[in-house]
Amino acid sequence: MNIFLQRTLFSLFFLHCLFLFLPEFLWCQTISMSMSSELYPEDPVWFTNPPDSSEIRYRLTEATLAETPVQNSAVVFHVDPSQTFQTMLGIGTSLEETTVYAMLKNKSDDQTKAILRRLIDPAGGIGMSLFRITIGTSDFSDGRAVSDHPQGFYSYQENPQQPFSIQNDIDLGIIKVLNMAQEVAADCGQQIRFFASPWSPPPWMKTSNSLIGGTLKKGFEKQLAQYLRRFIEAYAAQGIPVYAMTLQNEANFTPRTYPGMKLSWKQERDLALAAYNEFQKTPRLETKIWIIDHNFEYWKKADRILSSLEKIGAKHVVDAVAFHDYSNAKPAAMGKLKMRHPGVGLQFSEMSKFGVKGMADIQRYFVNGAQSYVYWVTMSTQNPTEHIQGPYNSLDMLSPTLFIQLNGDTPDYVINADYYLLGQFSRYIRPGAVRIGCDFGDECALTAVAFQNPDGAIVVVLVNQTAQQQPFRLEREDHTCSGHVAPKSVATVVMN
Repeated sequence: MNIFLQRTLFSLFFLHCLFLFLPEFLWCQTISMSMSSELYPEDPVWFTNPPDSSEIRYRLTEATLAETPVQNSAVVFHVDPSQTFQTMLGIGTSLEETTVYAMLKNKSDDQTKAILRRLIDPAGGIGMSLFRITIGTSDFSDGRAVSDHPQGFYSYQENPQQPFSIQNDIDLGIIKVLNMAQEVAADCGQQIRFFASPWSPPPWMKTSNSLIGGTLKKGFEKQLAQYLRRFIEAYAAQGIPVYAMTLQNEANFTPRTYPGMKLSWKQERDLALAAYNEFQKTPRLETKIWIIDHNFEYWKKADRILSSLEKIGAKHVVDAVAFHDYSNAKPAAMGKLKMRHPGVGLQFSEMSKFGVKGMADIQRYFVNGAQSYVYWVTMSTQNPTEHIQGPYNSLDMLSPTLFIQLNGDTPDYVINADYYLLGQFSRYIRPGAVRIGCDFGDECALTAVAFQNPDGAIVVVLVNQTAQQQPFRLEREDHTCSGHVAPKSVATVVMN
């Protein structure tokens, strides 16, 4: 055999091997994993004696996948991109007034922007894209510098003779911080959205004649709808678009120590109609309407509202139903509602979750159809009484926030371990991602949820609530990868 023929045969053999093993080689080369660990979840030590960040074992730390399949004890998760579910709107947190105060305290604009970058930047931060803002004051605020109310609570029109004004929001720095967030997002190429929630209409619209207590006066739906429109327009004039709006925060009970209002299902239905009709006027507002904004058990109330609207051909006025999780009701209620009203979105609009147990709860929200997850109260001061006039201004009532501004006159703040845990979702699951088929697993070992991003990358978030390292194996079509999740940790595997 001459040398030319030998080289030709060798080249053909090499090409054969290359095409045979290249897909598996590329699969192995385009998988990455990162991991974060819990530390003192919900423990007041984060306020009283904050641990150094070095004590958090993993902080979005790059982790190594196994070179060979792990042992038979591994939890196996079958990932199926052909099985698709809801499309994600985003993952984020709140920029309410307590957070704004802490972000601005003792800081230059650049230092405040650095905090926002930690939230928004998908490379140097955790890639958050959805932010909740308040319409007037909430239970996490202190507007005494701008309001005569003993606790500083305010609306934008305290009586019908006054002109509508968001000047208090400007004076308290809320508008400034929201504009900063948009600047940071533009700088790092991240799309962000704001949705807004009212805690109370102005006192003159309510039966209590106060921001606290009462319900909406009969026939005042139109006036409240006009008030909401003015809010959207005033924020737009400040360069802040409001993507969506819930009609009333937690409308199913009446708080006694902070702004709130109770609404029956008929009142909320009529308010949804009034708001939609108001938004259709020229110039037309694109802000979407979300209802309920309360715990899972109120899915039946949402069902009544949607069914009633459907009977009059007006179901389209509601874009989504928003939920919280402050009761014993289960997130499976979202799935029940989706079965009855498949065209209506499901959003998770409020509740902070802590530690790996909280991260497993977030997995369940997504498995049951939620298109978003929004944390509540991003930053507070080390002494909660400094700038919270609602009932949650003591260490007995307030759980550690993602960031905690330290006492004194320095700009220094603490980063809670939950920031990194939440980042295992928000950094990797992009807006527009679609949840795909994946075994949920077992809380006694590992649980999982999977998504496919708009760029085609598959993201699997694994939660280990146990005190032992847990092996896993992901199987997708004819490809597999293996690894381990550290005790009390969350891992994210990205497969391009």
